[in-house]
Amino acid sequence: MALGILTVLLGLGALVIFPAPPVHLQAVELDARPASTHQAAQVSPRPRLVVAIDRAIPATSWRILFDGKPIKPPDPGSPTRLLELSLPGPLALDSRHVIEIGAPGLSSRFVLRVVAPLQATVSIRMVDLQADQPANIRVTVHFSQPVADRMQAERLLDVTGTTRIAWQDDSTLYADGTRLLGSVIGARLAAGIAGRDGSYTVSPVAEQYSVPGNITQVARGRLVQMYYVNTSDGHDAFFSHLDQIDMVSPAWYSANANASLTGYAHQDVIDAAHAHGIQIVPLVVNNNVDPAVAHAILADPARRAALAANLVNEARSRGYAGWQIDFEQVPWTDRDLLTELVRDCAKTFHAAGLSLSVAVIPRLAGDDVATGVMLDYFRSWSGAYDFPALARSADFLSFMTYDEHNGVTPPGPVSGIPWMRQALDFSLEGVPPEKVTLGLPTYYHDWTGVGRLTSSSVADALTLAQMYGATPAFDASQDEMHFGYNAYGVHHELWYESADTLRRKLPMLYEYGLKGISVWRLGFEDPSFWKLIPSRR
Repeated sequence: MALGILTVLLGLGALVIFPAPPVHLQAVELDARPASTHQAAQVSPRPRLVVAIDRAIPATSWRILFDGKPIKPPDPGSPTRLLELSLPGPLALDSRHVIEIGAPGLSSRFVLRVVAPLQATVSIRMVDLQADQPANIRVTVHFSQPVADRMQAERLLDVTGTTRIAWQDDSTLYADGTRLLGSVIGARLAAGIAGRDGSYTVSPVAEQYSVPGNITQVARGRLVQMYYVNTSDGHDAFFSHLDQIDMVSPAWYSANANASLTGYAHQDVIDAAHAHGIQIVPLVVNNNVDPAVAHAILADPARRAALAANLVNEARSRGYAGWQIDFEQVPWTDRDLLTELVRDCAKTFHAAGLSLSVAVIPRLAGDDVATGVMLDYFRSWSGAYDFPALARSADFLSFMTYDEHNGVTPPGPVSGIPWMRQALDFSLEGVPPEKVTLGLPTYYHDWTGVGRLTSSSVADALTLAQMYGATPAFDASQDEMHFGYNAYGVHHELWYESADTLRRKLPMLYEYGLKGISVWRLGFEDPSFWKLIPSRR
């Protein structure tokens, strides 16, 4: 019997029922929070009940009513002290319900009110990575509503190793620490954290993150895209490093105003790439980087379709893996039209089994409200790219994170790390980082004044230093090399990237979780650059 033990006392001829000893309630939890009979428990639309008593009883001894209707408890197969079950759901928000719990000698009643649960997310990433240093790790916990008690949230957060906790506001906390390369970090947030609005978290949240063992080389699986031009130094560099390149992007093709192509493909490069498993993804630029040519194509749907079809036909005839659109000096007023071209090409290319990527000029916050030449630069160059919209159509974007200082600026770094970080922070908004490559320059800029510069290879930069008795110096604030010299009565300021300065930039590839690198260009690089690129095959 459910409420007693039937025992026959032999010799007395009497039938006596001894009641089962009563059980005592030890704890009741609804959605991982203690419940009380004195006030309504706030629960999620799919609440879970846990009841603990002081001794084990069979499942048939429980009596559970939900809004007056019995619920059959799960049968674990043997007596147990713990009852766990999910209540009927989903329940309507702000509805009220009654649950009654019965067992031998026990009867308790609880009132439930359904509220939207407090949501929490946990993410782990590396921040401000530096070459030759341990990894800086940040665990970010974000709540959908402000929490009621910061200390409670901190107590229920468990992170591997030592961390410093700081709150951005009552909805977001950071747990920062340093970890050795190659280590694994785990973070777990327990359930039951209360929100200021009376809601609370109902499920634990966990995340795990593996710190790369090496952040100053481009690991296999990260794309190495090398830009190629038809020069002897580019040719020699390509053929010397075939096994270290995933994708070669030759600057062979121009798109004309009528959507036809002008191209100068080199068969020996094509054959070598195919033989070594290198994807060939040529650039296609608006002819002479002419904004009028770009507009003629962009503004005409028929020409956009014709260009896409011509590119597919050329790719099929040459065995290309895809194309990279490199339309530059496009005015910002044509931004939506450029997005339309990429959308049209993506549809056509993907149907033909070809990839599509786009070379884009990154921006900084405030570029659109700058003044003088910087506003002109936004309106005539960098403002044409709608990064999130382009990323939705293209397979990836190659961010040209170089030419920080250029033909319209005074002398300065080609790609200083502070500027690169600012460019990534702004331009990655709304863009999946795994669809972005980090642009790296392998050249120098040599200024004799604003608007007067020349550019060439690292080898040429070192030749100039030797010719004019200059000593290149490392600028630690920019992670770039620099020297000045005088030639024929004119002062020069020269900035360039060495293999070591590029090595110092590679941690950003891992910090931001990017797809890989895009390097301009083959033949300009410091020979030691190739030590940063393990064999791809």
